[in-house]
Amino acid sequence: MPGLTASDISPSGRTSGPQVNELTPAPLQARPALSRGSKILLGLAILFHLSLLVSWRVGFWNRFTFDSTATRGTRGWDFYALYQAGHNVLSGVSAYESDGDKIEVVAPYYTPFRYLPISAYTLGVLLNLLSPLWAFRLWVATTELVLLGCAFLSWRAARDANEGTILAVMWLCFTPYYLEIYLGQFSVVQGALILLMMLCAICPPLGWRYDLAWVASLLWKQNTGLFLPLFLRLRRWRGLGLGALAVLVSSLPYFILYPSALSAFLGNLRSGPPTAQLGNLGMRQFLYSAASALMPRLSPATHQALQQAWVLAVLGIGLYLTMRDAHPDILLHLCLWTTTYFLVYHQVWEHHYVLLLPVLVMLYRRTRSWTMLGLYVLIAIWTPYVLIDPQGLAAYHAPMRWTPLEPRSLDALYHASKALPTLALWGYIIWLIRQSRSSTNALTILRSGASRRRGRMPRPPALFSASSRDAAPCRAYTATPRPGKRAESP
Repeated sequence: MPGLTASDISPSGRTSGPQVNELTPAPLQARPALSRGSKILLGLAILFHLSLLVSWRVGFWNRFTFDSTATRGTRGWDFYALYQAGHNVLSGVSAYESDGDKIEVVAPYYTPFRYLPISAYTLGVLLNLLSPLWAFRLWVATTELVLLGCAFLSWRAARDANEGTILAVMWLCFTPYYLEIYLGQFSVVQGALILLMMLCAICPPLGWRYDLAWVASLLWKQNTGLFLPLFLRLRRWRGLGLGALAVLVSSLPYFILYPSALSAFLGNLRSGPPTAQLGNLGMRQFLYSAASALMPRLSPATHQALQQAWVLAVLGIGLYLTMRDAHPDILLHLCLWTTTYFLVYHQVWEHHYVLLLPVLVMLYRRTRSWTMLGLYVLIAIWTPYVLIDPQGLAAYHAPMRWTPLEPRSLDALYHASKALPTLALWGYIIWLIRQSRSSTNALTILRSGASRRRGRMPRPPALFSASSRDAAPCRAYTATPRPGKRAESP
């Protein structure tokens, strides 16, 4: 750790200055006032965010994304999947049945339901108390409130008002959010649960809220199953047991009642040979496009083998970094595995990138790096779709959706618009993890030397570590004790 000497170690063996688990409340007057530049930035961000909400009703941003163009401005496709699944439950039909001849269709249009059944027989059923349109409107309003709540929590986690403004603006100016509300998707809720886990991670010791947020995310959207290696490394046996129990209790009886539902659910995890998909913006789709441009004669089997090798390599690197980290920085490893999803899953659509918001926000808060801001901008801006299809032909020429762009290099460049910045983000997180590991090892050596000079046994290192820069939100989230009452120790 550059600049750290044995004199910085207190007699208790801790570094002097603010500690990660120091929960002394920070006075509000200690925060500097909001600068004029921050006020202007916040005002512009609010105006842009309002334009997204207005366009949800009017549609002037529709031509900037593939999904809103291909669906001809008809909103709510993904939401109506949950609504129809809830009606299927009420009708005694499998939530995963999407054949219009076998179900009573109540949604104007819908995609197949693809999550664990608990959301269908709880929220899906409740939403059926309203008409499809009003249920969709209610869900969009809820999604907006969740996003604003995330922006507020991020602002509270900042060390000063100007930094808090930047963190809030990052939530408000993220263009994939437009497709989130256009389709009625569910990624913002998942992103909020990931954010809660990250806020818990920077205020150790970890408690039941951390485990509960993970379990809820598992039941909601299953991509946080990728956090399993981190839970194993941290020996969070209670959280692992609670997660396994929740999934089994909520899903197993339903899959026994409807055996075909299990195969339908597991089908979302299987992928065959890759094909051209204009709306798929994940790393694996970019690899297919790039390989097709460079080696156009590759067979489907070879493409599939390349994809499998890529997935194994990415997962192998993640497992090595997490399982071999003696003192894992939980925030960084949560960011690593959240980003890994975009590199290994075979179907990543533009709205899924909302899940990267907690990663981008919390990493900028940790580093205050222009690199992080640059990566945020590259992921947050619109894709170049409007330049590729300025006339909106995908709305009328269906084969365009599954036909590669010509020349093939253009197809690769288009799919690189989100994939390559995400790959760069993944690499940056790996670099941060290695830097954190080096700093922790240096601190352990210094503590050990200081303890030996005082004739004491060195303290065993903590199982996990967190940056001292994460101390501020711990103080911010702790209520000021009443006069005459001692603050409880953590």
